[in-house]
Amino acid sequence: MLKQIRLLGRATRVSPRCYSTQTASPNVWVVTDGGIESSLQAVALGKQLSGSGKPKVKTVVASKKLQMFPAIIQKYLIEYSASKHKGTLSKLPWYLTAKDESFDEAKPDYVITSGQDAVPACLYLTNADQNKKCFSVYVGYPNIPFINFDQVVLPKYEANAKMAALGPLARQKNGIITPAPLLDTTPTTYKQLDQMIPATFSQGFTTVVVGGHSPNCRWYSEDAVNLADNIKRMVKNLNDKVVVVYTDRTPPLVKDKMNKRFAELDNTQASVITWDSTLEPSTMNKLTSYENIIHFSQRVVLTADLDYACAHAISKGKPVYVTFGGQCRSYLSHFYRWIYDAHLARKLRLERHNHRSTVEDAYSYLGNHVTWGNAAKVFQMKHTMSYVKSEIVEIRAEKVTGKRRK
Repeated sequence: MLKQIRLLGRATRVSPRCYSTQTASPNVWVVTDGGIESSLQAVALGKQLSGSGKPKVKTVVASKKLQMFPAIIQKYLIEYSASKHKGTLSKLPWYLTAKDESFDEAKPDYVITSGQDAVPACLYLTNADQNKKCFSVYVGYPNIPFINFDQVVLPKYEANAKMAALGPLARQKNGIITPAPLLDTTPTTYKQLDQMIPATFSQGFTTVVVGGHSPNCRWYSEDAVNLADNIKRMVKNLNDKVVVVYTDRTPPLVKDKMNKRFAELDNTQASVITWDSTLEPSTMNKLTSYENIIHFSQRVVLTADLDYACAHAISKGKPVYVTFGGQCRSYLSHFYRWIYDAHLARKLRLERHNHRSTVEDAYSYLGNHVTWGNAAKVFQMKHTMSYVKSEIVEIRAEKVTGKRRK
């Protein structure tokens, strides 16, 4: 009898690995700065971790006063403030600003964060969690030590450049280095764009996604004028329709100069329409509209500062063309070298003649092009997401149960 009791005890003992698979529909918060790139990858991971449920997307950023300080100083200010004032989740401290949905008292199991301005919100949630059950994951490079998060997920091409000072492909504690960016592998329902895009676009259109100047991709408003001229050539020489997407990275001066160039076109044809994503009322509305535009477009043109948006468009099976790639450096140079070598994207090159080009690819007319590469094989999307999910779930089980993996 005693032996049977011992066997029953062993059978019912739950290991961290078993615990991770039995956690059904955890409460997942996706906290972002509202940017398209940061929100897409955070939501992609949030969908995986939430199981049969849905992640709650919350756009909470650092206040203007806090943004004046470097990231590491922001961290110390938040920790000092948290030690002095124990606030509630429903009432945000002075250093946070909610753009659409604020926090509530239902404490999350996972907090998935992406976007530099959203880091303070993640640190605040971590400090407010007195039971230490909340598991924080940052997607991207946070510019503060990884130890401040339970896990940081970073693609290899970005880790190679940004962690170079720590040694070749150094592995920080709490870091998961992936072969490719995190891309959504769940089925998506797309809605028709009748309200946003004219009926004349139903035969097909090109989407041009415009980013902005960054330290690793320096292009300016004069370059934006050249891009606008290229869009005009798409319309006049190739009889194309174009949807121009302005992102959260697009400066007002760039928007203004491009719009003035588009005003020179014949408005009776309505061949170019613009969509300013920053005017959307919520982050989820923004992401839904953006993904619908990408889905229904025939091809996607992007400025080179938008590496994740490039990977996202490629994962949707779209021919992708990149402009301003020559101004890239650091991790962006690594990314586009990888993408070009895998034949997943081409450089945007348009002929300046008025006749329709007879070359193989009118959008990248120089030279002969190899057949488009296989994105699923290069990015290993399902394998990468499955690996990251299993690692995060099991590490959280260790944190909750206090038991280490064998």
